[in-house]
Amino acid sequence: MSLWVVSKTRFDVVRVKLMLENAISRKIIDSALHVEEDGRTRLEHVIDAYVQKTHTPAWEKLRNYPLFKVIDIIKRAFNADDERMKRELQNPTIRKILLVSLKSLRKYGLQTPQNFVAPIMVVWNFTYRCNLRCKHCYEDAGVLRSGPTNELTTDEKYHVLEELDKNHVPTIFFSGGEPLMAADFWELAEAAKKRGFYLSIASNGTLFANKENAARAKEIGFGYIAVSLDAADPKKHDEFRGVPGMWERAVQGIKNLNDVGITTVIQFTLTKYNKDELPKMFKLQKEIGAYKVIVYNYIPVGRGDMDMDITPEEREEAFRVMYEELEAGYHTVATTAPQLARYCKMMGSDTIIFTHYGDAKAKELGVIADIVGGCGAGRAYCSVQPDGRVTPCVYMPYITVGNLREHTFEEIWNSPFMEYLRDRSDLWGHCAECPYQAVCGGCRARAYVYFDDFKGPDPGCIFNREYYYNWEKYRRMGKSVEALNLIHKVPATVK
Repeated sequence: MSLWVVSKTRFDVVRVKLMLENAISRKIIDSALHVEEDGRTRLEHVIDAYVQKTHTPAWEKLRNYPLFKVIDIIKRAFNADDERMKRELQNPTIRKILLVSLKSLRKYGLQTPQNFVAPIMVVWNFTYRCNLRCKHCYEDAGVLRSGPTNELTTDEKYHVLEELDKNHVPTIFFSGGEPLMAADFWELAEAAKKRGFYLSIASNGTLFANKENAARAKEIGFGYIAVSLDAADPKKHDEFRGVPGMWERAVQGIKNLNDVGITTVIQFTLTKYNKDELPKMFKLQKEIGAYKVIVYNYIPVGRGDMDMDITPEEREEAFRVMYEELEAGYHTVATTAPQLARYCKMMGSDTIIFTHYGDAKAKELGVIADIVGGCGAGRAYCSVQPDGRVTPCVYMPYITVGNLREHTFEEIWNSPFMEYLRDRSDLWGHCAECPYQAVCGGCRARAYVYFDDFKGPDPGCIFNREYYYNWEKYRRMGKSVEALNLIHKVPATVK
């Protein structure tokens, strides 16, 4: 069954490539991205005309007919009526996604997975400050942080917003530390919303136990807020978080956010310490009214160590639990482990996983999952650190590609190292030959932590179990010197 799914998806990819990479399609894309005298693209003008039904001269209607037709195709593909389509196209986030997607098609053509001219999402680790001391913190954040801080000033944070906006980045996911601990967080969040970003927060939830913070988040217009819970058992959670009473405050924070009408999700990092809690988290999610449980892929960086990591067999069992939740019709689970998409395809399921946060029940959308891809580090997303450094992923906090204090975001995103990281043709281990590479590709952060090599195997996958159990031996195979040399070249390259 799984081989049939792989073959069917490859056929669908070829069919879509033929649709998007012919001469007519290229002309339509070029026309959409043509910049008019007012500095806006033709696509933006066409969207305005579609939404507002403004009077358009006949010659202009004829010129823009292919673009109106594309909008009509999208509308029918998502089974949307005119009013819903107009509402969606009024959303500045949707417009940014369309622009980035079209520019990516023009630059790279259709790929599996797709490389993007700008990230679809940037995780902004807004501050190193935090009111907790979690055992697994990738940033080593907290009031007693041992490392340097050197955080951006408020003016420098506005510069970061300008850079991301200039590159049409659609979404910002504020993280930390605890974002709310920064004195200028609300000010910058409000400014980001006014610029049309889709906003979300990764929080420990405790400060949302204050109803005023929940109300403020609603007023600004956050899309959703993710609250970390490490167990359904309060005692186990608090022990992991390093401060007693925090489970109660986090759960109260979720309830307060629900009360003001903000979508909430539970962030649950799967470790040896709490792997038995996973089924209980789905029950808790339903009890407290959270929308989803996002199961985070544990990566031993920061304060986390390898002793906390689960085995490939234990991770595969976790996929089984998540898969059964999805197959039962509950769209309430997501994971940052890219292998879940592989697991669903192997099972012959019509559940399609879209990166970390979405799923759908439709086999005909399988090609979309291959295009969107699995691990998006440096390809579809990246991270901005509290001191302005840009890293390919939050779980690569020490891999500095460039700093927004010195370089533009466009220069950093197009740097030699980012291009190196996007190329999956030279992976090794099972990741090199896996038929599910497009939807997964392995976690590049885990490969680097275990093997000192960004192109190494992800030892969390059942097909790489040999590498997990012998990682110290295989570590010597690492080729990361080449990649690190590329990083060191970045400042000279982009100045």
